[in-house]
Amino acid sequence: MNPEFDRDAELAFVRAVFAGERTAMARFEERMLCVPRILRALNGRRGRPLDDHDLADLVQDTILIVLRKLDRFEAWVPIEGWIYRLCYLEFLNAVRRRGRQWQRTTELQEQIEGPPEVTPDHVHDDVHAGLAQLGGVEAEVIRMKHFEELTFQKIGDRMGVPANTVKTRYYRGLARLEEVMRTYRRREERA
Repeated sequence: MNPEFDRDAELAFVRAVFAGERTAMARFEERMLCVPRILRALNGRRGRPLDDHDLADLVQDTILIVLRKLDRFEAWVPIEGWIYRLCYLEFLNAVRRRGRQWQRTTELQEQIEGPPEVTPDHVHDDVHAGLAQLGGVEAEVIRMKHFEELTFQKIGDRMGVPANTVKTRYYRGLARLEEVMRTYRRREERA
């Protein structure tokens, strides 16, 4: 254990943060600056699987998790060590989610493009029918992303919502559209 680390002082610091003491809150904000640094370092070591936007979202999400779990901090290590562990776990989760989303997007793109023998008009009609059945903002986001080739940020600006909300709607919509497309395919196979 670090001879300079004082567990009691660290616990007192966290209690002062919970009490809303101004100096403790200011110091806590300074110490939380380790979150983006840790996540950037983890992303760099992994070959940058997350882009800047995803990394910024992850920083915000991780800070919220730290705040939610702060009452569980037992001060066996300095708070930055505890935060590092949370950052590490959240980074791994984000990379896994990103991989699953990329895989679903790739699979859906393959479904949209269809095998070579399918005419583009037929595929186009199925996708539009699927999006019509899906309806709502999720279908609208998918249309803007694929047909207008807009970024999540531009879609968010157009819709007046944060890019993170757009991403949630997009990936949720893709999952629902995938199920709709499977249903179409099953009907065609039976016919």
